[in-house]
Amino acid sequence: MKHYYFLACLMLTFSFQTRGQERTYDLKKGEAFDIILFNQVPESGEILNKYFASAVSEAQAFGYVPQKGFKVDEVPFQGNYWPKTIIIGKWKNYLKRVNFTTEITDKVPDFHEMRRQIWSTFSLTYWEVKEDRTVKMDLGKYNVMTAYWADKGSAFKKFNDQWLKTAKASGGNVVLELSGGTSPFGYNYNPDYLTITSWENKEAFEAFRRKNLAMSHEGVKHVNQFAIK
Repeated sequence: MKHYYFLACLMLTFSFQTRGQERTYDLKKGEAFDIILFNQVPESGEILNKYFASAVSEAQAFGYVPQKGFKVDEVPFQGNYWPKTIIIGKWKNYLKRVNFTTEITDKVPDFHEMRRQIWSTFSLTYWEVKEDRTVKMDLGKYNVMTAYWADKGSAFKKFNDQWLKTAKASGGNVVLELSGGTSPFGYNYNPDYLTITSWENKEAFEAFRRKNLAMSHEGVKHVNQFAIK
């Protein structure tokens, strides 16, 4: 029975789109938007069952609403991090999301310890939703997540502007742009700029990537980039 419980929880909370061609996220002003990147430790199913039974239910009581996530099956294009799973979530109240990571230990004292036992990497960023918005992705396209960390503010802005101009001119569709995020203590993954771009196919993205790599990277401190599906 415990294995059935584990699978049911997994499908409910860490769910992926397997049918249909469009992914939609409806976000409301005052909510928080989560992106979590992780790799699971093998043979961690028992502790994961415990985590779902305690921590996830408490998170939902705080206003957590699981969304459709992604897999990363291909070797990353840039950077030194290969998360195999990306979880998307939102919280009905931004301040509750801010307080959750510290207040959860009142209800689940081993919350952080369980996470360390389950996941070898667990990188989390959340953003405040400043206005109502709907994010739509075409899953029939080739979608890429790119995260940049800035070294010098003014130089990075110049790079970022050129990056966006080149991407759009190369046929890329900018699905999502995020900046000004927050990572809770112990879960740092807070890029200065994160975007998801959509391309007709991998070849179209690769053509852009060659132009991207030839650009001056002054002002850029680090990058992660991988295809998501």
